[in-house]
Amino acid sequence: MLIPTVLNNFNMYGESHKFLGLSPETTLPNFEYLTETIDGAGIGGEIEEAIEGAFGSLEIENTFQNIGTEMFDYITHTGMVVFRGSMQMMDTATQRNDFQGIVVTVKGKVKSFDLGNLKKGGKGEPKVVREITYCKMTINGKNVLELDKYNMVWKLNGVDRLEKVRSQI
Repeated sequence: MLIPTVLNNFNMYGESHKFLGLSPETTLPNFEYLTETIDGAGIGGEIEEAIEGAFGSLEIENTFQNIGTEMFDYITHTGMVVFRGSMQMMDTATQRNDFQGIVVTVKGKVKSFDLGNLKKGGKGEPKVVREITYCKMTINGKNVLELDKYNMVWKLNGVDRLEKVRSQI
């Protein structure tokens, strides 16, 4: 059995441009379903029903070391952004480390940016927030999540959960 222990390292790319070493931390989106309250005769109270494939605003936040021209390249970048990492795994049988690739691909527009701080001898830690309309996650070559808001695609573990809905509308 392999247990994920730490993200050994990662890089972020915009198309073929590598934003090397600029973002020590990225906060991935929080998927919160849109819901509708269900209540009626024969139901013992309200139920919050999640609407399959419909989510609230999705954001991804990149923290940078300091302000630099590469950060502004990232702010003005309008295409796909890809995060490629190596997840360190503990093999419980052998007690040895192994590694699995993790790839997160997002599309969206910059929603806000914070220039951070000017600090003598320190990091400024500016931040860039993107509103995400597309997100795909692949672990060890397996697609585990894909959301495409504009094309009504919602897949978990390779299962297209909106295929039937798209065929009916």
